[in-house]
Amino acid sequence: MPPLCGATLALATALATAFATAFASFFIPVRAAEGLPGFAPGKGVDAAAARRISRWALNTYAVPGMAIALVQDGRLVMVEGFGVRDLATGAPTSADTVFQLASVSKTFTAATVAALVDRKQLAWEQPMVELLPNVRLQDAYAGQWVNVRDLLSHRAGFPAFFGDLFDHLGYEPRDVLRRIRYVKPATSFRDRPAYSNIGFFLAGELAAAAGGQPFTDLSRNLIFQPLAMTRTGIASALIGERPGQSGALTDVSRSHALVGDRLQVVPPNLSGVFIPAGGFASSANDLGRFVAMLARGGELGGQRVLSEQAVKDLFEPVIAEEPGFAEFPPIDEHSGFDYSPGWGVYQYNGLKVLEKGGALDGVRTLLLVVPQKRFAVAIVANRNLTALPEAVRAALLQQAFGRPGEPDMQPEIRAKANELESLLLAVEVKPTNSKPPSLPLPAYTGTYVNDLFGSWTVAQRDGALQVLAGPADYRGSLTPWNGDTFQLLWPGVISSSVDVPFQTDANGQVSGFLYEGYQFTRRP
Repeated sequence: MPPLCGATLALATALATAFATAFASFFIPVRAAEGLPGFAPGKGVDAAAARRISRWALNTYAVPGMAIALVQDGRLVMVEGFGVRDLATGAPTSADTVFQLASVSKTFTAATVAALVDRKQLAWEQPMVELLPNVRLQDAYAGQWVNVRDLLSHRAGFPAFFGDLFDHLGYEPRDVLRRIRYVKPATSFRDRPAYSNIGFFLAGELAAAAGGQPFTDLSRNLIFQPLAMTRTGIASALIGERPGQSGALTDVSRSHALVGDRLQVVPPNLSGVFIPAGGFASSANDLGRFVAMLARGGELGGQRVLSEQAVKDLFEPVIAEEPGFAEFPPIDEHSGFDYSPGWGVYQYNGLKVLEKGGALDGVRTLLLVVPQKRFAVAIVANRNLTALPEAVRAALLQQAFGRPGEPDMQPEIRAKANELESLLLAVEVKPTNSKPPSLPLPAYTGTYVNDLFGSWTVAQRDGALQVLAGPADYRGSLTPWNGDTFQLLWPGVISSSVDVPFQTDANGQVSGFLYEGYQFTRRP
């Protein structure tokens, strides 16, 4: 999309402001399941069709803003922003608007590793212990043999979706590396996959050790700079925790989520440690160059960024997984689903599809590559829990590679989106005949320690309990739930409460508590 100027820019801003005002005054719910207007599987996709699909999805899913990049036959044919990047200001979204990437960051981590493999500074099967000799895992066998391919394909044995709290506790990466030995494995090494941000953090540290530079410097030098991705980098630096923060960019997308029954701007959830897992930000223009390079087998504009073999390694399935409840069509029990380094892999109408999605408070992202067709899409959206990225990529896939007579996926995607949103936003009901705490609230205060999570303080403030966790004193609310079991809720719009049962000793004094299966002991 060319830069806007003069009256065109004024008109775009006015329309964006009107759009923002409409959103601020009332919440537009996701519509009931309907088909895609103009659905014609296999008819083909051009920039006009991608534009029409994007506008339809923005309206259907009531998302403030999105941006998309479309690659066909290895060429970037369309990059454009839609809607507003910030409901509070009405500022329009452009192709250069920077969005948090969430877990789409993992594709950059995998690409950085592949670039190191190209340079023979690292091998896919090289045991981690050779480069990080002081890092231990609780499973000694896994600790001896785990390699970067294991870490990037979620088969190291770590528990699924565990450990993200370390992004907020205030520990330095070296301290997190030391504490990982206390993470209890959920599966046997290489037995079955479990989606793990801890694994990607380790992969980033492994890459840094191999490349002799901090991981973020390696990603910039090996991937971002060769592709002229000038608006890509660490999200906390580019976006900032609040609008106007010193050093942050101006054209950035704000996070949006339902608060009560209103869609509004919410604070971003920024990575402090797990940057290789979810801490980058980028624009549709930059993402378009990245996926075009991958669709072209590692080359763009005459410059080779990755070897053809490196791209094949990235796209080669490593371990099979059953599609989960959060997967949307065309991923189902018939499509297959595998993890490759940094990606999910499935089949659609005989084509191999690589896909990676991301989600954080108030943002959804997705990259997709069809190597056989040199086809790729990048989609970024600024609303919490929305299925817009999956809806757009499914529409583009069907229009480009669908077979005549196949059903439109959109009704199923929207029905599943509504179901998932209901599940994720459901309010937990207190147990019937719940009991009050056995002791006065001050009896639960004190300092508690655990080998993995460190030192946490339970304090009383304004008649309620709160947890101050780690060196950062990351604050969560602690609410009586049933007897000596409390519920701990961390900040964030997609946080869910964790049951925290307290224990007492023989003298009736509080001696500790359990958090996600980890024992905290009270200091005298």
